[in-house]
Amino acid sequence: MVRHSRRRGEELRQAIFEAVFSQLRDVGYGRLTMGTVATAAGTGKAALYRRWCTKEELVADALRHGLPSPHDVPAHGTVRADLVEQLRGLRDALARTRGAALKAGAEDGMVRAAFTDRVLAPCERQILEALQRGAQRGEVRPEAVRERIAAVGPAMLIHQMLTVNSKVVSDADVDALVDEVVLPML
Repeated sequence: MVRHSRRRGEELRQAIFEAVFSQLRDVGYGRLTMGTVATAAGTGKAALYRRWCTKEELVADALRHGLPSPHDVPAHGTVRADLVEQLRGLRDALARTRGAALKAGAEDGMVRAAFTDRVLAPCERQILEALQRGAQRGEVRPEAVRERIAAVGPAMLIHQMLTVNSKVVSDADVDALVDEVVLPML
């Protein structure tokens, strides 16, 4: 018989969220259950069901909690510096949840929406703002200031994390993405 510790409040919530991320990494979204999360967190299923009705709600809430709010990037004076900082921030946000946002988001609309609302859309918005500032300084063609172009860097980064090198995307990888893909489009 498994004995559960008597954690409560924020300490228990943190343990549950960490268990969600480790279960997503270890068994994937499809095999994650309320029971496997409860066991990994060292608590009972009732503690989860008191807070979340479904695994979808639990995973989405864990991601909302685990994914940082995007910070407003100060204008660095160059489009390149702004893009590098935004894409490194996106990479770091995904790494913070051990890639759980990408793995779970591919399988569940609620989880995908949580990731998009919390991280992806604000990142793309801030990149678009950087492109606008760059156009005002003459670094970017005015016709390149488009939402679709602002989405290219994040899309390529996510592609790399999902298909090419899901474990580590280095600063050099981000720099190459900006220098070899995004900047030539601008």
